[in-house]
This record gives sequence, structure tokens and C-alpha cells, in this order.
Amino acid sequence: MAAGHAQEFACFSDYDKELVCHWKVPAQMNCSREFLLSYRTYFSPKNVCVPENGKDNLSCTCKICPDYFVSALTYLVTLTFNGTDTWNYSVTPALVVIFLAPKNLTVKKVENGNFNLSWEEAYSPPSMLSGQPVIYEVKYWNKQHATEVSVKAINYQAKNFEIVARSLRRGYDYVASVRCNYTDYPAYWSEWSEEVEFHYDYQVTAEDILQMAVPVSCILTMAVSVMCYFCFTK
Repeated sequence: MAAGHAQEFACFSDYDKELVCHWKVPAQMNCSREFLLSYRTYFSPKNVCVPENGKDNLSCTCKICPDYFVSALTYLVTLTFNGTDTWNYSVTPALVVIFLAPKNLTVKKVENGNFNLSWEEAYSPPSMLSGQPVIYEVKYWNKQHATEVSVKAINYQAKNFEIVARSLRRGYDYVASVRCNYTDYPAYWSEWSEEVEFHYDYQVTAEDILQMAVPVSCILTMAVSVMCYFCFTK
């Protein structure tokens, strides 16, 4: 049956430039020769997309580039196999968004010894998502011990996050990344952004010296007291 040649059909949009449809196929199938994807809205003529093989040669991909995205826009998609067998789908891009990841992630060590991450929103005017409510997640981990991972939620519109130095291990390299989700859309988190690396070389502060001085002073005081006691008894 033709249905066995195309499985797990799905479409996702970035709600900016692309609506991408993909489906799984048997190994080494020629997508551009076996399949054709056509699409239209309720008010536009039919267009066609010739699919390409995925990098793993186990999937086919079609990229649709609409002139615009609006919340009510719906596409009627038809997938044809060898010109005969067809599947019909209804796809609303606003309901299947995988957001673009934040961009230009940078890290800078600040005066207090902490590390400040900052980034930019991927969407800008005239995008429908520009300025919309967005939340972020920051992830950072020890490069030498990848299991030491911290994930922090940022439930406000800030585009920066300060990693407290005391949560890090001295002398190690760290990697950080960030992703986003626009709360007004029933969609998926973005992919993680490009990573940045930084090195934590612990610097002794006045507070550290004070914390070290107190127990040392106590020990010295006790030692002097003991010595004075023995000297007195003799």
C-alpha cells in the first residue's frame, strides 16, 4: 500500500519565513521522484513543492515560504505518491510553531565575579511575534563533567541572566545556551541557541578572606590559650 511509503507526516513553522513538512520513508527512496506536495489556502490557487531527501535518507522534506503568517491562516496540503495515491492534510502554521532560537548569545564576567549572559530576540518587526510575551530557559553545564547541568527558568521579558559564581566549580570550563517560548501560542519550545563558553577561575574576595580569617583566628586563640595554660601550670 502507498501508505507504507510515507509515515509520520508532520508540518512545523517558524512563524517567520518557513512552513516545513516532512515524513518518513523507506531507506534510499528518491523523494523528488516518488512524491509531490501541493498546497493552497482557502483563497489562493494551488502551488507545488518538490520534496528533497533528508540528510539521513530516511525522510522527505518540503519547505513552503508564505508571503506572510497570520493566526487564522490554514493550508490544505496534499501529498501525492507516484501521481496516484494521495493524502490530504489541514495545517494551521500558528498551531505548529517551533520558535526560532534566541540569537547573539554572549557571556561577560561582571565586577562581582558572576557571569552575565545576554541575548537578542530572534523575531523583529514586521514579524507577528515581535514584542509578544516570551519566556526563556537558560542551561549551563560543566564542560569537563557534562552531567553537572543547571536549567533556570526566566518567567519575564528579560534578555539576560546572571550565573552566580558560587554555583560553579573553580578552574573548570562551562558552556551555556538559551531557548524561548512565546506564551500566547500553543506551540513548542525553540531549539537551544548557539552555545557560548566561559572559564571560571575563582578570585578570592574580601568576604572570602573574612570567612577564612574567623575560623583561623579561633584556632590560633585556642592554641595560644592552651600554650598559656601549660606554661602557667609549669
